[in-house]
Amino acid sequence: MHHPVADPQLLQSHLDVAIVSIDRLSALAGLLAVEDVAAAFARLSLLEQVAIFGGFEADLHQARVALLRAVGNERGPHARFNDT
Repeated sequence: MHHPVADPQLLQSHLDVAIVSIDRLSALAGLLAVEDVAAAFARLSLLEQVAIFGGFEADLHQARVALLRAVGNERGPHARFNDT
């Protein structure tokens, strides 16, 4: 069983990292939901589109690692939330 981080400052630090990552993802998703932006995205080169999705992936990974650390999961970024 995993135990949440005992130090409130460390817990808040992990949660802050997750929140910033999620906010960035939300902002980018919001932009891509605008018709003109979606059309501009479609005109980007494949390499440029891949770079944008690479940013999505990096932010998701960063949020996941921060949340795993916040709940005290020391098994690393490949662990699942329900791992025991």
